[in-house]
This record gives sequence, C-alpha cells and structure tokens, in this order.
Amino acid sequence: MILAKAGLLRLGFADRVTSDIVPPTLYHAVGQGALAVEIRANDAEARRLCSALVHWQTSWRCLAERACLRVLEGGCSVPVGVHSELVPLPTSPEGEGGDDVPRTARLRLVGTITAVDGGLHVEREIGRLVTSSDQVEELGAQVAKELIDIGGREILEQVAKDREQRAEGTEAQNIDTAAVEKASSSQ
Repeated sequence: MILAKAGLLRLGFADRVTSDIVPPTLYHAVGQGALAVEIRANDAEARRLCSALVHWQTSWRCLAERACLRVLEGGCSVPVGVHSELVPLPTSPEGEGGDDVPRTARLRLVGTITAVDGGLHVEREIGRLVTSSDQVEELGAQVAKELIDIGGREILEQVAKDREQRAEGTEAQNIDTAAVEKASSSQ
C-alpha cells in the first residue's frame, strides 16, 4: 500500500513507514509539494505583503522545474518527472527576501521523460552554481533541451499521438451514444 508519508507523520504513525519512494525509483511532478499564493500581476501591495512568505530556496527550485516543463511544452498529462536540490553557499545571506538580495547556491536538477508504457526512459542531470532566478530558469531550460536531444522528443511525440487517438475514440463513442439516444427517443 502506498500512502503519503506526511499524512502518516501527522497522524503519529511514523513507525508504520517502511520505505520512502524517492528518486531514482520515483521522480515527482514539477512543483510537487510547494505551496503558492496567486496574486494579480499588477498588484504592488499584494506583492509586497506576499514577499514576506517567499522561501527563496523553494522558489528557485520551482522556477528551475517549471522552466524545464515549459520547454518540454508539458502539463499534467506529460510523463515528466523531476528532482531538484538547492544548497545555499555559506556566503549567501540568511533569511528571506526578494530576488534583489544577492545569493549564491548550488542547484542540481534531474529531469526525466518516460514513455507511457515504460518502455523508453530518458534522464538528464545538471548541477552548477547559480546567483539569480534567471540563471535558475536557464538551468531548467537546459535540462529540458538535453532531454529532447537524447530521445525525449520521440517520447513526447508518442504521448501526443496517444492523446489524439484517445480523444478520437472518445469523440466516436460520444457520437455513437448520441445516435443511440436519438434512436431511442424517436421510438
């Protein structure tokens, strides 16, 4: 049985956890586990208030993961998994703050694309020092581009083809159902 570890810990059942399912066994979805507050882009007051909530390490990890997914043109139905680690250098300032605070960290991002049937899998890992959210996003985009180059394009094309076939099948089924309903109502 697979259960969420966080839930078991909250319920006081930590002793029941027998195994964590972590990379490389299972890579999580982009942004998995991160919380966000959505605000209007032009709302300076909301942005100022929310800046106190920003955990820059989480933000940078999510930016890298999302940049990877954006280049892959993926969403919820694309079999992309990621794992990111961000380790601030001791010279980086403590505490929170916006992107205007100078920071340096080592970011490592692993990206994967797996065929729906599990028959084909590509994986790429890149790690380097980053000092801004722009560099973080560049790293995420680079991981995606390398995934595409090593076989990811073929997997993504197959996923798209699969999706189209399923949509056509659903459409045909809906047409058949509508024809049956029409025939039934006319009797």
